[in-house]
Amino acid sequence: MKSDQYEELCRLFLSSSFAIPLETIRSVSVPSATRPGLPEYRHQIDLYWETGNEVAAYLHIANAKWRKSEKVDQPEVLLLKQVKQEVSAHKAIMITNTGFTAGAKAVAENSGIALHVVEPSPSLELPSTSDRAEIRKALASFSAASPQSAPYTFRVEQRAHDAPLPATQVQRPPVAGPSSASPALVTRVVAPQNVRDASVNAGPGLSAGVGTQRRGSPPVSRGGGTGNKR
Repeated sequence: MKSDQYEELCRLFLSSSFAIPLETIRSVSVPSATRPGLPEYRHQIDLYWETGNEVAAYLHIANAKWRKSEKVDQPEVLLLKQVKQEVSAHKAIMITNTGFTAGAKAVAENSGIALHVVEPSPSLELPSTSDRAEIRKALASFSAASPQSAPYTFRVEQRAHDAPLPATQVQRPPVAGPSSASPALVTRVVAPQNVRDASVNAGPGLSAGVGTQRRGSPPVSRGGGTGNKR
């Protein structure tokens, strides 16, 4: 199979999946948005279509990658992500026949890009031509001759924006309380009246204040004794 034949196979897959006419899924070249004075460039998009209703319209784009054996890699998904942003598409889909590397899957999951594997049916035979009309005609003939079997098989690698699995809750180790071998230390609190008494009755050579201590009296805690230490 050639790349243009695979692109038409993917067009048929999307038409069936979205239940929209085949001709509404176009292959287009979209000009980029550039600043004045800078050169223009264009985005070649394999498959481009819109869905919606009277409330809103949604733009979709898809890239069809026919491969011999190698999988679609991270840089190709990053490029599709960039094109999606530049053309303001709501949804981007990467389609291939071989699969995706771990890096490609990671980018797609973080960027909301769908990944699908579409493979041609082993019994599918297409004419050796690049004429898109002839390729579509051959696909339609196959479907008409085999109503119970599609000219492709597919599997969903990632739909994008699926709800993630619940994050594992971090278990904090319990805070150990005072051991029986080490008795707890408790700060003794002196009533305000006692503090004033201590400052008034301060002996010679002692400065009056909260920190003043009379001989024989218990230590006065600094800071007014607002709480106990544990």
